[in-house]
Amino acid sequence: MLALKRYQKFFITLLASVVAAGFVFNTTVNPWRVTPMPWSLANLDLYRPIDNTWNRTAKAGLVRSGTWDAAMFGSSRVDIGLDPKHPAFKGLHCANLGLNAGLLVENHAMFRYYIERENPRLVVLAIDAGDISTPPPKINVTDFALSPLDPEASPLERELRYHAGISTLAASFATIGRAIRGEVADHTPDGFRRDAPFPPNQRLLISSLYLSTTHRMVQSHIAHGGLSEEKMKLVEEIVAKCREEGARLVIFFTPNHALFQLAYRELGDPDCYFEKDRRALAELAARANAAEPSSPPVEVWDFLDGHPLNTPPLPAAGDKGGHLENWIDLFHATPVIGKEMLDRLSGAGTYGERLTPEGVPARIEKVRAQLDAYASRHPDDVAFLRQSLAKFQAPPLEK
Repeated sequence: MLALKRYQKFFITLLASVVAAGFVFNTTVNPWRVTPMPWSLANLDLYRPIDNTWNRTAKAGLVRSGTWDAAMFGSSRVDIGLDPKHPAFKGLHCANLGLNAGLLVENHAMFRYYIERENPRLVVLAIDAGDISTPPPKINVTDFALSPLDPEASPLERELRYHAGISTLAASFATIGRAIRGEVADHTPDGFRRDAPFPPNQRLLISSLYLSTTHRMVQSHIAHGGLSEEKMKLVEEIVAKCREEGARLVIFFTPNHALFQLAYRELGDPDCYFEKDRRALAELAARANAAEPSSPPVEVWDFLDGHPLNTPPLPAAGDKGGHLENWIDLFHATPVIGKEMLDRLSGAGTYGERLTPEGVPARIEKVRAQLDAYASRHPDDVAFLRQSLAKFQAPPLEK
């Protein structure tokens, strides 16, 4: 019996030592930036990852481990395309908090997490086409439930995972390995994705993955046919909180390549130019500015159109190494276009237009004309679009 007690004591002591060692190691490395401690190593910041598996966790970690005067919120379009070191943020410490596949519900959660901890001077919210006119998804396959963003998750379980969990331990070893090899992480320490590559055989990828995704998005947009009240309330909360905090708010209607936009028209979407989305955002900003004209403004900028930056032609058929100029695919613009978007924050550039309620009809007509002009210039691209979309449409029922 005495030997058993000694063994139990030894085992408990060993287990406690292992947990303590894991705690010290994980908090020293702090791989996702969610466990900042006085002893956390600042010189590892270049090697701390923001990968897909722990994307929400790591982006929330930026908020926990830093002090940010400005922040950008949105999907992977923000993560990949918008550089927080752009001159628009001169004098401000800006974080790129864009989330891979992040829609408005998650962006609102990230904004809430940020605003509870920071006192921003500038907030940039990028909203993707169709987001506010489709309902929230029923299933979330990201790490949202494991991140600090989920208010329904167990804080105790989450913090134990961050401080002494096996998954954190694995991330810590990976971070140390990168540091030893001198390989910087895939994101900068302020959350900006480094050099997202052009995919091989871009035409094939667009005709399969991206146009099948677009087809599903169009069908969902047609099926619901109106604004999501739940999502509009989230935008309204962001506007109200920025006004309360005295922060300038810039809302971007993000760009997509013209073929994405034309897919909505080709598939018969009655609101294929997103007039409801544009009008809702413009009217929301106008109401906020009229209510408090002395506060920093709420601005809505629209980049979803047929501007030359959004209408480069497809690479020639058979050119597996070619790609759309400054477009990784139909959804993701490179930082070259992102720079043009951010130039608008400084009052420079010619890309995009500021939306006002009275200007929406003219904006819709301009976008229609631009897309018509693109279709006329590049009939082969339109044929490619139609042929690709036909693969995802059900054949007509036999009579």
